[in-house]
Amino acid sequence: MAKASDHPLIQRISHWINLITFAVLISTGFIIHAPFQGANMNAARNLHFIFMYILVINGVVRFYVSFFGKNKDYKEFFLNKLDLKTFIPQIKYYLFISKEHPKTNKYNGLQKCAYIALPVLAVFQAITGIILYLPMKFSGAAQALGSLAAVRGIHYVVMWLFIAIIFVHVYLVFTEAKDAFFLMFFGKTGKKEKGGANKANQSVIKS
Repeated sequence: MAKASDHPLIQRISHWINLITFAVLISTGFIIHAPFQGANMNAARNLHFIFMYILVINGVVRFYVSFFGKNKDYKEFFLNKLDLKTFIPQIKYYLFISKEHPKTNKYNGLQKCAYIALPVLAVFQAITGIILYLPMKFSGAAQALGSLAAVRGIHYVVMWLFIAIIFVHVYLVFTEAKDAFFLMFFGKTGKKEKGGANKANQSVIKS
């Protein structure tokens, strides 16, 4: 059973902020990419930029908490020998090739890779977004990435990459560990906690 101590309040708040910011960024991103009649483009662009800053600030705060906070957890994201050993078995389990769930720590190797990649992608997405917003000022950067059209294409593809990661994250939460969902959003499940880890808190993607 997942434990409340796995999700301290500061981590839950960061997760809620991420949820809201990604919802706004993705929805406004679609409007900006494919405007429709009646859409308020100024509002969409302003919201897109405001929530980009919120996402970046939230990421910086989460980074600080991970390394220097009371509930620092940066070591849980480092790959270790167990992660390398269970990497392929974990993929087989997720692809329904194997029914045996490998034993892991709080996060498995795939989760760690995803959690390390997400902030890197977010920073890259912010940079390409700024280039698109100020193409004349950052024309050199646009050319370095191919062209302004290429930057727009990259920005759009990365958005879909975020959508795919979020989709897998939600799918695994509801199929592997529903308790983690209630813990992340409400800080409790209503069930009595038991000592030790089990399959659920070993497999679900938590953040």
